Amino acid sequence: MDEDRQWAYVADERRAVLDLLQDLRAAEWDAASLCAGWRVRDVVGHLTMATDTPVSAAVVGLVRAGFDVDRFLRRSAVQRGSLPLTTLLAGWRRAVDSRRTPPGGTAGQMLVEVVSHHQDIRRPLGRPRATPPERLLGALETAVRLGGPFGSRQRAGGLHLVATDLDWTHGEPGSPEVRGPGDALLLGLLGRGSALSDLTGPGLERWS
Repeated sequence: MDEDRQWAYVADERRAVLDLLQDLRAAEWDAASLCAGWRVRDVVGHLTMATDTPVSAAVVGLVRAGFDVDRFLRRSAVQRGSLPLTTLLAGWRRAVDSRRTPPGGTAGQMLVEVVSHHQDIRRPLGRPRATPPERLLGALETAVRLGGPFGSRQRAGGLHLVATDLDWTHGEPGSPEVRGPGDALLLGLLGRGSALSDLTGPGLERWS
């Protein structure tokens, strides 16, 4: 998939998130997301970091977090998520068509981020929505190659992944299988334990 198409999918998914955010009640912004310790508003704050955080500010944040990337991301998400809702929404509107990434980031990574975090917001709020197939395929194809803080390449290793709602598989047939809807597979690859109930197969033991 070429980069321009990936960015188009990112923008489309961000617009879908904006539609959701504009419909949320105030209490829903403060509800827990699927990301441990993050409210819905913190997830939104996290998603705008890539599009409007100067490199110098990110470096300072990393230093203060002892160069622990996860700690830096947690602190930044909660700090940004505590801004007024009008500020969060304005920041998200600016983010929709942005092609900025963190240093070394790619359009594919941004697609994984927005597709997965959209589900992180919707699922606990009881507002289900299946990701459009073309965007979900792009996110899955990228996720199985991502190491580092994503960890999804490692989780995919040695497994045969089978989506039941779109034409996508990964890994060697005969390997321990994990089968289920593509959105749940993506969340499982990214370590969201709450998605495992939507999946089946002997390979699930590795994700439990």
